[in-house]
Amino acid sequence: MPRDVREWLPPEHLCWKVLDVVELLDLSAFENSYRDDGRGGVAYPPASLIALLLYCYSKGVRSSRRIEQACWDDVGCRIITANRRVDHSTVARFVRRHRAALNSLFVQVLSLCGRRGLVDLSAVAVDGSPMEANASRDANQRLQRLEETISQCGKEIHALMEDVVDHALSVEADGSAAQGDGEDTCDNWPRLSRLCDRLTRAHVARDRLHERAMPSPTEIRIKVEAAERMVARAEKRLAAETEAHQEKLKKYELRVREDRAAGRRGANGRPPVPMEHKTVLVRQRTRLVKMRAWLERARTPRPAPSPESRACLSDPDSRLIPGKRGGYLQGYNIQIVCARRQFLLAIEAHDNPSDRTALTPMVKKTQHNHQAARLPGDIQLWLADSGYASAASFEALADLPLLVSVTSDADQAGFPAKRQQAPAGQQDMAARLATSTGRAQYRQRSALVEPGFAQIFQRFGRHLNYRGRQAVDAEIKLLGTVHNLNKLINHTPKKHS
Repeated sequence: MPRDVREWLPPEHLCWKVLDVVELLDLSAFENSYRDDGRGGVAYPPASLIALLLYCYSKGVRSSRRIEQACWDDVGCRIITANRRVDHSTVARFVRRHRAALNSLFVQVLSLCGRRGLVDLSAVAVDGSPMEANASRDANQRLQRLEETISQCGKEIHALMEDVVDHALSVEADGSAAQGDGEDTCDNWPRLSRLCDRLTRAHVARDRLHERAMPSPTEIRIKVEAAERMVARAEKRLAAETEAHQEKLKKYELRVREDRAAGRRGANGRPPVPMEHKTVLVRQRTRLVKMRAWLERARTPRPAPSPESRACLSDPDSRLIPGKRGGYLQGYNIQIVCARRQFLLAIEAHDNPSDRTALTPMVKKTQHNHQAARLPGDIQLWLADSGYASAASFEALADLPLLVSVTSDADQAGFPAKRQQAPAGQQDMAARLATSTGRAQYRQRSALVEPGFAQIFQRFGRHLNYRGRQAVDAEIKLLGTVHNLNKLINHTPKKHS
């Protein structure tokens, strides 16, 4: 056995390829965050920890404790860390401290792929899939229950603080620690910490319920436009009914004058109902008042969570999402944009179980990454399935070569579909897809993006380790970085010794 551990692995091993790629990355964002005044302990070189993360994630090892164990029994990890055992707390703190800098690695690796000519932008596809959060479905609570939790935690914290104050006063009065048969006050600090953490998460969960009740700007615009149409329709109907009844009153008055001029007592028949008492007019005026009130509420919405809405106390940012195999899971809606050979152009966590409002943000994020990575050429075609069909998205992305199924994917693939007619506002997209060219282009969608999710889940699984939107965003960015990194490595010519 060679004495140098670096000679234990062949030149084409994954460890050496990861180290080669890390040398090409700009790590100034990591290095500038450390003090250079000579105070404090010596930190691990950021390049070493980044290479360790990328190497372990490439092998499906994502837990910080498993990474620590790999530093003992994995030769690649021992080479990267120079035969040092990196503690799991060091790995976890590094990821938590450098979330923003880790997110930038996604664009840097994508840029390296573009320089090698591996990113084909002739067509890209958008799709979403759920990933399980590090939280339980049973931790979801309604708004009333969250209010009770906040109140209960507040009372318990107040009681504990009163005990602490009483203990401090007794110590000050006696000049020594208070003696007694009860529980030591020092034992209350861990419980106080847990209560404060639970209180914070309950506040965040309650805030999330109010935020989710607030419609998005697009939804507000759609509701305002619909309310304005209803108000205009009610005004038109009221004006028509008013004009018709006024004409009826005028005709009756004319008949009365003619009959009296002829010497008769008045017109025959029951006289028309006055304007203020006409049933149709009263109903239309009431309807107009309701429509105007609806328009005012649409223009100035107030977040009012439904009594049935819930938020997770363990991870308030996670949502109940329909699972791929039926039922519901507590997780995040992960969105990806794939080019050919499943190179990821963007990967994001969407704060909605539905994909309908995710198309525009994903397109904007992809364009941002495309510009930041300086990829050559423009994206020639955007593809998405029927879950993204939205008239608002089509209007916002009208200048892009976009194809989105508006009936069903089965119809676009040539199979019979349940829904054949396109909804209002989506007829132009349906006409574009109805052509032979549109059908041929749309058939590329599944081959572009579906294998991308399959490769990600096969390597990393469907479970997230971190909690909170920012932590989850950094985690999935790291997954996307490793995914593209392995694409880059597999397309790099092998070195021969």
